Amino acid sequence: MVWIEVDTNGTTGKVWQCGIDPNTGDLIPANGKGYSPFNSTIYARPGDWGVDSIGVYYVGQTIIGQMKFVRPTSPTSAVVTNISAPIDNKRRVFYPSQLPGVNKRFVSYIWNDSVPGFSPNTPQNSYYQLRLMDIDNPANDYLIEQHNAIFPLPVPMDIIVPRWMKGTPYLTFGYKDANNRAQAKEFCALTPLNAPIAVTNDLANKIDGYPVRNPLTGEQYLMSGINASDTAFFYKRSNFSQMFIPHEMVIPQTVHLTTPSLNQSHEPFFFNGQLYSTFQINNKGSNFLNTTLKQPGEIWMTTIDSSQQTMWLLSNFDSTLNISEPEPYVGNGKVWVFYSATVIDTSSNNFFKKFQLRRCDTPMNQVVSVIPNSFENTGISIYPNPSDDKIFISGMDHYPFYLKVLDVNGQQIALYTNANQIDINDFPDGIYFIQIVKDRFIQIRKIVKQ
Repeated sequence: MVWIEVDTNGTTGKVWQCGIDPNTGDLIPANGKGYSPFNSTIYARPGDWGVDSIGVYYVGQTIIGQMKFVRPTSPTSAVVTNISAPIDNKRRVFYPSQLPGVNKRFVSYIWNDSVPGFSPNTPQNSYYQLRLMDIDNPANDYLIEQHNAIFPLPVPMDIIVPRWMKGTPYLTFGYKDANNRAQAKEFCALTPLNAPIAVTNDLANKIDGYPVRNPLTGEQYLMSGINASDTAFFYKRSNFSQMFIPHEMVIPQTVHLTTPSLNQSHEPFFFNGQLYSTFQINNKGSNFLNTTLKQPGEIWMTTIDSSQQTMWLLSNFDSTLNISEPEPYVGNGKVWVFYSATVIDTSSNNFFKKFQLRRCDTPMNQVVSVIPNSFENTGISIYPNPSDDKIFISGMDHYPFYLKVLDVNGQQIALYTNANQIDINDFPDGIYFIQIVKDRFIQIRKIVKQ
């Protein structure tokens, strides 16, 4: 694990690395302060681990703008080298490639044209660039795309943060389409001179999209919150450079949050042949930062592309705590999820806070109290699918229940009570989702009208 211990100024701090015991989930050492390679800022701290044929590494930048390459040798030691790139403190959001077994290392970052900082906070900047650097040959520093400032709003690459599809040289990031919606683009680090291509094109605004590849099937997914709501879409495709198609809808049935919103920060992991994602959801605040950093929330886990979608509430709810940024860790037959928490103080600046690192168990550990997001009866069938007339539902005898039909933008277009069939004859051809709701339990199935 790599993290930053922020100073009282809320911007700078000391970068730390530590280990995690794969049997207990405990930090090594217990306070998480194993080794500090340099001081950094909240903008330019290491964003994630990189992986190559040698092992793990991470990349970040000092306060003055010297890029650093760190190769851990233990939880409390590392080899630190300077990357021979110009010193420039306007770089931020460093994400190194994860190419196990491959002797190549890349890092993506965002470059501000004037001053450091995130785009919603820096009116001095007129544009922002997504760039890719070949770490072994830093002179190969490629411009991938440039976004003009739209202050006080975030630029698209801050809405869908650049993320690697782990185990591949492909990276997704945000852009605005012709209708001013946040969509995802993709490029390949091995061909950085080729223009990035759009890979989503539906009507939903994407929030914090994260790509993942199933290592067994090769199928690929993009997990993204939509429209700053309580809903996320999981998009799916078979091959690189194809469009992602809406495939699965994720709506946790929270019992603690009165105005759930911003289903986001999806972090995927693979365990025993099944893909999962952990994510956060918070009460709705006055804006994005107020919701994300000043409202109570929950940490959830969900299956990805399972025959029966199942969700679990992982965190213990506390109305006085804001929680965010879940990070799963897969150990020896167990999975833990780490996340940040801070006492809610709506009068304080978002960054002048003392954050707590917390950990929750998962169902894999068989000691967690969870809320299963599924019915006792798992024999529910929806057929025929695809259909051009009627869809029948069998195996649902838990009364009362409701069937909600949602379009690919998450909008409800029909509602049925205790019905065993749905007439879709008048629906336009396309993809829809049937949401089966019983109390706080839910199943969501995709249907196709053709």
